[in-house]
Amino acid sequence: MKLAITHTLLYDYSNDVRLEPHYLYLHPKQGPYLKVDQYSLQISPTPDFISKNVDSADNIQHIVFFNNNTRHLSIKAESIIEVTEFNPYSFIYHPFESSRLPIKYANDLNDSLQSYLNRKGVTTYVDQTARQIAASVNWDTSSFLSELNKFIHSFAYEIREEGDAYSPEKTLLERRGSCRDYSVLFMAMCRALGIASKFVSGYYFSDPNQPQYLHAWVNVYLPGGGWRGYDPTQNCLVSGRHIPLATSAMPNLISPIHGTFRGSAQSVFKAEVSVRKIEE
Repeated sequence: MKLAITHTLLYDYSNDVRLEPHYLYLHPKQGPYLKVDQYSLQISPTPDFISKNVDSADNIQHIVFFNNNTRHLSIKAESIIEVTEFNPYSFIYHPFESSRLPIKYANDLNDSLQSYLNRKGVTTYVDQTARQIAASVNWDTSSFLSELNKFIHSFAYEIREEGDAYSPEKTLLERRGSCRDYSVLFMAMCRALGIASKFVSGYYFSDPNQPQYLHAWVNVYLPGGGWRGYDPTQNCLVSGRHIPLATSAMPNLISPIHGTFRGSAQSVFKAEVSVRKIEE
């Protein structure tokens, strides 16, 4: 399936400002089921320099530098990609003991996954709730992940385009949040049971007639299956309709745009996302 993606970000400032370097994560991340055919980036005012990098988590990163004052910032990223749907259950746990919780990775693998096992945000309440869900499915790894998806999906969903994710405990206590709040909670409850997890920022292609937004979900590392995606917002597994932009152990590092300005001004932000199918 071939998709055309347009992501526009607009900032208007009440007075002239000097833009500091801005970090962009707007380039789709290629993988075995996703190929990028075309990509373009249009920025106004015209940057003095754009540095295209691969960051520490193997994401494509653009750093944009400006020298002149401005009262607006407009960024449009356009992509044409090819995606292939796949069976997310098509793997075998190896070693087989990993099909039961808590997961214990082999020594070398455990060392390489440490940043994805950090228990920051795993409070007593988060830990106890994760264990209750695991016990309800007899500590089966796949069943726990599916049940956790369903549990968080039952919360009250809210659209919040700006701001950091809530803490895992806040989302759990209030039973509400955005996709990034759901994902951060999902990660914390996985890490409570030894499952390495990372945050994914990107898009989800479903009904093109509905409003579309930046989306977030979670990848978990399953021995024998590698990184597998779970989306508590949609209550589904990633199987070819999710388009990642960037992944990280720390969600705040991969906002689609991150930067500051110098000057005294108020800013108004708008964002638009369009994902449409152009051919099978």
